[in-house]
Parts: sequence; structure tokens; C-alpha cells
Amino acid sequence: MVTASISPAEFMKRIATPPLGGSDAWASRYADELRRIFHEHAARAPRTVQVHLGPSELGAVCDRQVAGKMAQLPRTNHVADPWPSIVGTACHAWAAEAFEGANERLGRKRFLTEYRVTPHPLHPGTGDLYDHDEEAVVDHKFLGPTGMAKIRSETGPPRHYVVQLLLYKRGFELLDLPVKRVALAAYPRTAGSLDGLYVWTREASAADDELLEEVFAQTEIRRQWAVALITGAAELVDVPSSPSSDECYFCPLYRPQSARDAGPGCPGHAAGQQ
Repeated sequence: MVTASISPAEFMKRIATPPLGGSDAWASRYADELRRIFHEHAARAPRTVQVHLGPSELGAVCDRQVAGKMAQLPRTNHVADPWPSIVGTACHAWAAEAFEGANERLGRKRFLTEYRVTPHPLHPGTGDLYDHDEEAVVDHKFLGPTGMAKIRSETGPPRHYVVQLLLYKRGFELLDLPVKRVALAAYPRTAGSLDGLYVWTREASAADDELLEEVFAQTEIRRQWAVALITGAAELVDVPSSPSSDECYFCPLYRPQSARDAGPGCPGHAAGQQ
């Protein structure tokens, strides 16, 4: 059992990763080496090491997750694998090339790709796509079957996806670019074709600004919690949480074992399973 005094870095060093398959002992060892290099590079990716929270993170429903990120608490999540993120990063780069190629074929700048926007002074971000012809802001999501099913459901995308889109919308509007609608383009990451591509859209309305003002007010409260975490006035467990099996799995502070050993990290939804 891990003691409460162990640091997150020390704990992570003790986490064993399962050996990979191979046609012989050398192949299995080399597979582990390839995985290690991928994981190390993913851990140093710009989005992984950035110290500010971008539009993709502000809409998360869990105060503890966002406040912990703001306080730059050490990562304790050893559950989630970076592979989906690696694939998503590669696909985003390819998508940007595809739309820049469309601009060249058109002979004009219809699409703005990977464009820097600042919907909030403390939370800049990069919008995937702005379409001048449609006056639309588009965000690419490369999802597995479960994620695709959620986007297609009656309830539509989760709140943080919607907030992310609306933040990009405001960012483009602050650049004097009109936005009639936002769209989430969901691409089937594991499918054999693009036939499963699905687009969810939301027309611009006054409700967009109302939701963003709610998010900004919530962000300020979370910033106060982050200050308390940094100064030692509060512990991570003091910050209100909204555990969910889906969201917790990808949170950098998730560590189910903390429900048993009072060690670093947040037990998340696992707290109710102990």
C-alpha cells in the first residue's frame, strides 16, 4: 500500500506497465522501447506542458479538476494512455493541411486553420477552423465509438465541448469575424472510412454570451481555489468535485487508490466504489 507521504513523482515511478507482445523476446522488448519513446514525447507535447488553461478545459464540470490544473498540481493519473491524444494531434495537423490545400485550390483564403484567438485575457487558445463562406467556427474531434455515440445522442456534445466552441466563437468575433454558427465535426477515429463523419451544430444566439458569462464567473471561483491550493490554505480534497467515470478517466489528477491510502491525487468516481 502506498503511504500518504509518498510524492506523486515517486508513486509514478513505481507503476509497472505491462509488457507488450512480439514474435520473440527481442520484439517484445523493442515494442516496450517504442511505447516508451511515444509516451515520453507525448508528455512533452506543448498542450501537455502548457501552464495556462485553454478553451478546451474551462467548460469542465468539475471544480477540483480545473482548480488543480490552475494550481499546476503534479499529474498522478497513470490510468489514461496518451495514444488517443497522439492520434488526435496527428489528425488535427493533417486536417489543417487539408483545409490549407482547399484554400490553394480555390485561389483564396476561405478557411483559417489553427488560428490563435483570445476569448479571455487569461485563456487564449487555437481555433481549429473558421469558414469565411459559412461564417462558422468548426472544431475537429477525432473520437472512438463511445465518443461518437455521445455526439449523435439527443443530448448532444458534453458541456465542455459546447463551451469550447463558444469560446472560440467569441475569440473570432473579437477579431471582427462574424459567426453565425458553431459546429463540432466528429470524425470516427477507429473506423475504416469517413462515412461515419457526423457534424453537430448550434446557431448563434444571446444564450451563447449568457453561458460564457456563467463560465467566466465559475472560472474566477476556481481561480480562488487554485490560490488556496498553492498557498496551502486548502487541500485538493477540499475543492468540490463532480466525479464521473468518463471525465475522471482523463483528468491528470485522477488516482483511484487515493480513496484508500489518502495519498496524492483525486479518487474521482472511484471514491464511491471503495
